Amino acid sequence: MSFYKLASITKLILGILILILVYSYINVYEDPSVWLSLAFLWLFITLRWLSFFIFILAQNFFRSKKDKDRVIKDSYKLSLLFGIYAIINVLLIVLWTRNKILWIVLLIWFVLIQILLFSDKTNDYKHQTSG
Repeated sequence: MSFYKLASITKLILGILILILVYSYINVYEDPSVWLSLAFLWLFITLRWLSFFIFILAQNFFRSKKDKDRVIKDSYKLSLLFGIYAIINVLLIVLWTRNKILWIVLLIWFVLIQILLFSDKTNDYKHQTSG
């Protein structure tokens, strides 16, 4: 079992523990800030865990050259970016400041981050195979 899959399983267990803690011991009406912060943490962990496996499946389907370690590492990085993107969107919804223009700007910004993150690796891969 790879380190990334073990870390993903650990995130799942941590997310379940946070959900049980929030549901069992925190009263929403007495401690709304604690409840909201733990809910955001749970949402981030859960979305990152789920998106990790979705990105692995998508990369295995769409990549022509399948290096298993590279697919797992890239999926782990993509899941972090997706988790941050989702938390920013949820935070903007909670603060009542999200609109279509801001959503499109955030989407373009995160897509550009992903392009910049993975463009150097594709160029390095091309140079390694041609030389």
